[in-house]
Amino acid sequence: MREKSEKKLSKWFIDFIESPITPYAVLCILALFMLSPIILMFLNSFKSITEAFSWPPTIFPRNLSLEAYIRVFTSDVPLTLRNSIIISLTTTFIVVCTALPTAYGLSRYPYRGSRLTLLFFLISRIIPPLSLLVPFYLLLSHLRLVNTFLGLIIVDTYLSLPLVIWMLKGFFDEFPQELIDSALIDGCSKIGAFLRVVLPLTSIAIAAAAIITFLWTWNEFIYAMVFTTTSDVSPITVGIFTFVGDEVIEWNSMCAVGVFTSLPAILFFIFAQKYVVEGLTKGAIKG
Repeated sequence: MREKSEKKLSKWFIDFIESPITPYAVLCILALFMLSPIILMFLNSFKSITEAFSWPPTIFPRNLSLEAYIRVFTSDVPLTLRNSIIISLTTTFIVVCTALPTAYGLSRYPYRGSRLTLLFFLISRIIPPLSLLVPFYLLLSHLRLVNTFLGLIIVDTYLSLPLVIWMLKGFFDEFPQELIDSALIDGCSKIGAFLRVVLPLTSIAIAAAAIITFLWTWNEFIYAMVFTTTSDVSPITVGIFTFVGDEVIEWNSMCAVGVFTSLPAILFFIFAQKYVVEGLTKGAIKG
């Protein structure tokens, strides 16, 4: 009897593993697990401050309330959101415009010491960013760039540029040399071939680099927290701390800020994930 039950169980398990529905079921379970914090954040943002502190805690709000969103929109959060947009877009523009010619030059025109240059870029990013907090603060203080957009942009550029150069170089290593040679034969200069042939055909790599840089800068917190002192410069990652007091944390308002700031980034990433995935995949392959 026991052997029969074990055989039935093993047969059921094998049928379950071989079923075409199994991968989708596993993916749905994992997706629900990964998205559960976002779902709870969204639900908590519609709770009143009283219900947010109620015990036992509730998953779904008893009475839908816009109290948290009203509190957010009447605070400095919209201002810090503007600051995040300025810092992220400017950093992304600088990083992409700097990384493109650098990666292309290292890929197509190697020189004695080019491998050492690449290694230098990698080493500069291997160092934990937190260990550079004090040196950066002393440097920006000396240059009077603390609590300025320029100071944050310089730091965010340093954090993003090395990895973006490595990713773009992987793309350029795979680019067919024949297309560049054809453009040169047709009368293009080396810069013209780069601008007219290489860049249009590597738009996926450029888009992936821009998206990743934007998201990294958008989510950066430690440096922004230390290097800013007023809401006129602070990004949204610091602005959320408006609702963290000495005695009370407004959890419903913090969740509302999370929804308010992460939803655009989530939607943007959903539409752009093809470019990100393809960019990371191609950039990781050595040509």
